[in-house]
Amino acid sequence: MVAQNIRHEIRLLSRNQWFVSLTIVLITLCLYAGYNGQNHFEKRQIDQQQAITSQEVKENEVREVALAVNQGEEPKNANVLSPTNVAMRRGSLAIMPANEMSKLAVGQSDLYTHQLTISAREDLATLSFNELSNPVQLLFGNFDLTFVLTYLIPLIIIAFTYNLRSQELESGRLKLLASNPIRTNLWLLQRFVIRYFSLALILTGSLVITILWIGIPLSSELFTFFLLVYAYMAVWFSISFLANILGKSSSKNAVSLISIWILLVLVTPTVINQTVNIAYPMPSRVALLNEIRETKKELSKEQDKVLDEYLRNHPELIKNEGNSSGYWQGYFASQELLEKTLEPIVNRYDQQLIKQQNSVNSWRFLSPAILFQDGSTQLAGTSSNDYNEFKSSIKEFSFIWREHFIPYVFSNKSLELSDLQSLPTYQFAKNQDGLHVGLNIISLFIISAALIGRGLMLEEVKGLTRL
Repeated sequence: MVAQNIRHEIRLLSRNQWFVSLTIVLITLCLYAGYNGQNHFEKRQIDQQQAITSQEVKENEVREVALAVNQGEEPKNANVLSPTNVAMRRGSLAIMPANEMSKLAVGQSDLYTHQLTISAREDLATLSFNELSNPVQLLFGNFDLTFVLTYLIPLIIIAFTYNLRSQELESGRLKLLASNPIRTNLWLLQRFVIRYFSLALILTGSLVITILWIGIPLSSELFTFFLLVYAYMAVWFSISFLANILGKSSSKNAVSLISIWILLVLVTPTVINQTVNIAYPMPSRVALLNEIRETKKELSKEQDKVLDEYLRNHPELIKNEGNSSGYWQGYFASQELLEKTLEPIVNRYDQQLIKQQNSVNSWRFLSPAILFQDGSTQLAGTSSNDYNEFKSSIKEFSFIWREHFIPYVFSNKSLELSDLQSLPTYQFAKNQDGLHVGLNIISLFIISAALIGRGLMLEEVKGLTRL
């Protein structure tokens, strides 16, 4: 019976012109989405290369002067070797490298910066991570492969399966089939399984063509991405399977499934987001910036007093009293006091953001769309967690960078060639411990199995009584 059902279903699909159109539409959508993802990736690469080139120009200028001084020359621009110039004007470039997988999921990479010049001028780790405020972009996001798979594939599955049972019921063939010693819901499940593999085959081909075109190399992350796609598809096929069993007509099935799509893909993520914002409201960033400016202003008025207090706490830095660098000594001393003063406010802001993200992660199981999008952005390295790690690492390195120059500033000593070679450098290392893509995949398959099991259990109770 299974082999006969498979042959019959394949024959129906091969004669269906809609099936051919579906293949063309999927390939077109995937190629266009891949093209957009590649453009965004290339733009990110260009931006980073421009930042690297600009940073190299500044470093080469300082290095050339240091070489001249090391050879006994007295260049006119020898002041570029001052520790304050290197610490504040040259700085150190921090880059979050682009992952090839980001071509599949743009994620948060269009909202947050992925390169930043770290200097001792101010706490850039706190001030330079603002979101874009384009409401259209925030609402719809980018038309990448993740968008196609999250929003459009469920609609294709609904159109592909919404009337598999009701059509047979309305034509009277299902009553004839039920008169035979077979389980009608198991027969229906076989049809769904065949269509699942048919659509999975088309989608796999479309994705493979797109991946080869945009040049994503084979990797474990890519394999995991395909598993995530198959698990997400399985959820929507199982939802449609259960809707077919519970529904009475094709029109009602279509309305029910579209309503479920709206609920799970559009409404649930929005409700979760709004609930989290209400439960953990973010402190005003404008108020934070204003308080930073006011605190800096107050500290600048008492800079000498701050410097004296700082030197009492750090007597090892008292080496050269009465030098011309007193202003910068006071500035560096006030920066440490500023951070200690504002640390509770900044931490409160960061803690609220972490609470929001943890809450969203705990509620992601309410929507398969959230599970899929969360998993795909993690694999692409464009999730909120990735950019939070980038922000945290920049903040830590900015402290290291400024602390490195404090002895030079207080000794009023210019940097030498050997000092430039020993400057701290930034290196971003992604933390793999926070990834839960595997849990998302398992959860999607469990949801699918539960829905299918529920549908099969309704065989004797509802399936036959309505016939």
